[in-house]
Amino acid sequence: MIARSLALSLVCAVSVVAQQPDFRWEKALASGSTVSLQNLNGNVTVTPSTTGKVEIVGVKHGAKRYFDDITLEVVETSRGITVCSMFKNMDMDCDDRGMHVHDNDHWGRRNRDWDDLQIDIEVKLPKELLVDAHSVSGNVSIVGAEGDVRAGSVSGDVRMERLRASSIRASSVSGDVNVGIDALTGTGPLKFTSVSGNVTAELPKGTEADVTMRSVSGSLDSDFPLTLNGRVNRRSIEARIGRGGRDLDVTTVSGDVRLRQTKQ
Repeated sequence: MIARSLALSLVCAVSVVAQQPDFRWEKALASGSTVSLQNLNGNVTVTPSTTGKVEIVGVKHGAKRYFDDITLEVVETSRGITVCSMFKNMDMDCDDRGMHVHDNDHWGRRNRDWDDLQIDIEVKLPKELLVDAHSVSGNVSIVGAEGDVRAGSVSGDVRMERLRASSIRASSVSGDVNVGIDALTGTGPLKFTSVSGNVTAELPKGTEADVTMRSVSGSLDSDFPLTLNGRVNRRSIEARIGRGGRDLDVTTVSGDVRLRQTKQ
């Protein structure tokens, strides 16, 4: 019995250690600062902060013997911070304009780090800060952000929920884009696009916008009554919701486009 209890304790201890983050950073930033997140291989997740600080955690996945070959770098800029995933064996750097890979030959071929390693970026964000989150290979999720919100993925889904935003841009090359908005402020543009994936935008009742909906290979569907502004065909609609105003662009090449009303 003692041996069994000891073994169970060791298993629990190992589990706790395995759940510890591989990278941690936190700091309070000035209101209106932008937190730019740039990941090469891995997911990006943004949720509300309850401490008033930006809290960043990196969690590595893959072959542990290569864990030292990847990390996160945080660069403080005049606009806020830029966070980049950095591979030790790749010629790359991180600055106020984002992540840059200079070793084109290494980038273009499969390599040990790319095959065996990824790092997920998990961020807790105070509501008075702006977010710009991107991944080359991974999903991007943003919950509860406010103001100007930006997100994109090359190979992965983009999901936004419970936004209270003035302008939003969300895009994916190969993945679905799903955006849920609780409230709209200001008159900034809303642009949701995919090349190969469905695009769904859920907006508050009473939304007023000049809307463009397009899909080369897919259906177009809206819960909102639309007043047509121009030509309409099975691939494209230009219309007005309410009295119009802000630009609303919801498009994909291969997938369905849906406008939904927020259920409250």
